[in-house]
Amino acid sequence: MDIQVKKKLLWATSISAILMAFLLLKVDWEHFTLIAGRMNIKKLVAAFTVFLLGNLVRAFRFHKLDHTDNKLTHWWYINAFYNFITATLPGGSGEAATAYVLKQFSKFNIIGALRILFLSRLMDIFALSALFFIAAVIMPGNASYREASMWLSGAMFLISSITLLPSSEQFVMRLLQKMPGRGVLITRVREKLSELTKILEEQRGNLSFRITLFQSLLMWTGSIVLLHLVLLACGVDFTLFQSAYCFGVYAVFQIIPLQGIAGIGTQAAWFSLALSAAGYRAGDAIALGLVLHGIFYLFIASMGIFSLLAWLKGRRKE
Repeated sequence: MDIQVKKKLLWATSISAILMAFLLLKVDWEHFTLIAGRMNIKKLVAAFTVFLLGNLVRAFRFHKLDHTDNKLTHWWYINAFYNFITATLPGGSGEAATAYVLKQFSKFNIIGALRILFLSRLMDIFALSALFFIAAVIMPGNASYREASMWLSGAMFLISSITLLPSSEQFVMRLLQKMPGRGVLITRVREKLSELTKILEEQRGNLSFRITLFQSLLMWTGSIVLLHLVLLACGVDFTLFQSAYCFGVYAVFQIIPLQGIAGIGTQAAWFSLALSAAGYRAGDAIALGLVLHGIFYLFIASMGIFSLLAWLKGRRKE
């Protein structure tokens, strides 16, 4: 195993252990019984349905960004793997692993695989920052981090908007052309970026960008509704805008490159902080954060396992 991989795994395990130990020392175990007692299974099933629909939209977006002839079912399997691997591996490793899988199982070189992931991330930031900004504006003035959230979400929206513009790509290309030297590496980078620019222009020409941006907005709206339903299932009386603000704060914490193995410790901590920021001042916030992490990981793992079984079944028929 590579020394850098070992270091990342050791770091992630340490972070998980430290944060999990801190949370378990702070949590009141009776809170888990109280949360279980008020759990609404029907709303939890509705949340899982929204989760599946949101992932179907994500698979459609992958399919729309694809410039080869991969089928939608292929992208459903890739999306299921993408969700599971990014939720399980420490920060950054999941994206790299997904790029490798795209290269191995799709008709992409590594640049094409990274292009799909890069565009997906840009559109995620564009859509999520817009929704987060709206939620922050509507939240009452005494909400924690409200002003900072407005500035941060606005900045994220502006940066992602500028990056998606054709002028940004042309600027980067002109900058590369002015770079000194004619080495093999520089030439290859220019060629690959030129290929990427042509693909982006083609997508703009057939309105793919508008469709994928709309899909991104729809997908992240679905994620907010999903969190809202899970919170209602756990007995948290949040408004939809509170849930949206909670999700936005959680997403900002997710940017921090600290994720334990399977999000153990870190995800529960981010959920607890996000709940507090959105106005949940109850003493069971830490216990609720642990429960939320468990529910979402169960959703992701269930979809991943069933998708893997369906993929293996399809492989046997070929």
